[in-house]
Amino acid sequence: MTMSANGVKTAAADQRPAQSFLSLTSLPHDVRTFWRGSAIYSPDDWATRIYLVISGRVKILRASASGQQKIISIRYRGDVFGELALAGGAVEARRSDEAVALDTTRVALIRVEDFWHATRHDPALAQYALGCLTMRLEEAHRQIGALVFDDNSRRLMRALFDLSGEASRAGEASLRLTHEELAGLIGSAREVVTGLMLDLRRRGLIDYKRGEVCPCLPQLARFLEEEELSRE
Repeated sequence: MTMSANGVKTAAADQRPAQSFLSLTSLPHDVRTFWRGSAIYSPDDWATRIYLVISGRVKILRASASGQQKIISIRYRGDVFGELALAGGAVEARRSDEAVALDTTRVALIRVEDFWHATRHDPALAQYALGCLTMRLEEAHRQIGALVFDDNSRRLMRALFDLSGEASRAGEASLRLTHEELAGLIGSAREVVTGLMLDLRRRGLIDYKRGEVCPCLPQLARFLEEEELSRE
């Protein structure tokens, strides 16, 4: 179950994996395994499929014209990715992002044309597609707001908080991310993140060792809420 920044739990994330599997695995699909570091799709690939994480984790990246990469999100078991292919309907388009396996990851691949064909008989699938796209738009707005208004420390704390909910929903006890991956997620440098992680551990907001991060969610939520109130 996911928690909001004020500590209130929400049920939406709990329902998402079951809905994803029930809605999508009933469609024609292939299942493939990708090793850690393998590209599932790359920029400029044709956006002809959507993907469902069966096991493992996937990071979604975008790159600047100069080649600098930022991690947009981490997708866990039960999550859909590549869903922007649905925005074009039946019209093929190129990818603008990249999906890379963070672990040995099993993925279901579903053709966009099969998805839209199924919506003719199951209108709930069209509603599901709209929900996916709306969710990603909301995530993008949050990221833009964080980059504009938050400093590195607050962006890192909020990222750790949000990712903990996602990892917990997928049955993972900790976040298995390197400092470099966390830096890519918040748009900062690895050295900066290393210093911030040491500070957060000193303050009792997280515990980590050997690439496994365990945020102390009640303390972290309380700190984020108090800081938000101090801004008003």
